[in-house]
Amino acid sequence: MPFHSSFTELPTDLPTALVLADTAASAAWTREDDSVLTEQERNYAKEFDAEAAATWTAGRVVLRHVLGAHLERDPAGIEIRLDSAGKPRVDDCEFSVTRARRLVLVAVSEDPVGIDLEAVPEHAVAAEAMQLLHVKERAELEALPEDELAASFVRVWARTEAFLKALSTGLARDPGMDYIGTGAQPDSPHPDVDIHDLGEGIPAGYSAAIAFNR
Repeated sequence: MPFHSSFTELPTDLPTALVLADTAASAAWTREDDSVLTEQERNYAKEFDAEAAATWTAGRVVLRHVLGAHLERDPAGIEIRLDSAGKPRVDDCEFSVTRARRLVLVAVSEDPVGIDLEAVPEHAVAAEAMQLLHVKERAELEALPEDELAASFVRVWARTEAFLKALSTGLARDPGMDYIGTGAQPDSPHPDVDIHDLGEGIPAGYSAAIAFNR
């Protein structure tokens, strides 16, 4: 079943479907139409302020429609449960979802998968947040020219979050424990996890990565 016409399926040679939605443009309807959500999901969104609630709702609506197309099922009828680590799951496939400002990116795969999409931050934000990374990664970032820091930091952070999501720990595991690196190719700290940068179809000003736990 094809994905919703307001979503974009990104080209990839990786063993996954990648679906991007711009919730401030063609997929703006996902911020208003919550008809596929459960009552529990709607109540959860009400715990946030209006903007955060709309952002969370849009992400969950996009996710349900992507899963519905992939599984050829009614998006509203798919049971999304949380595992012991708090990661959302369904019984019939593996998936990961990430939000960055107006964008939602979903990966659906046969293997456990983690995906992360990040907007490039201001230099001061990157300089502070990089203290959360592995000591070797911090040293590599500190050696870069100042105008390269923010983009390089966010590339490492996206790799790190994708890796942690693939492990099903998320940020419950210290992001500074594992060295992935700032180089052109990520170094996976786990023999069963492959990490890849995503480029094609990712808008300028953002960085994305995906990891598979085989």
